[in-house]
Amino acid sequence: MSEISYLEAKELTLEDLLKMKGFTPNQAIAATFEDSVLMMKKSNKVYVSVMINLSILSLNKKFMPNYLLEKQEILPRLENLNEEEQSAYELDINTLNQLLSNQNFEIDKDEEYRVKVNMLLE
Repeated sequence: MSEISYLEAKELTLEDLLKMKGFTPNQAIAATFEDSVLMMKKSNKVYVSVMINLSILSLNKKFMPNYLLEKQEILPRLENLNEEEQSAYELDINTLNQLLSNQNFEIDKDEEYRVKVNMLLE
């Protein structure tokens, strides 16, 4: 089985989030994150894709969970992507940086969940 591409991981993240009917945006982001953990632990590319894209999706809803925000500074830079993936990755990084620099969001602080996230990613 071949590795999931950056774009596939991005698409799966969005599809999973859209399935979260009846959830608040914060709950949907957290549930999507949890659904993605196994894939994220297997692939750096998937990890970066999920973290960037969940961050963008939450920022578009005017909030950012603290467990996503703290990971932004330490996200590894992806290399050796094909041209299409590289273009999407750079666009996502630029979008994320723009949304963060606008500071038009609230930080959702949940220390217990942040600890859980760190345990899940070990």
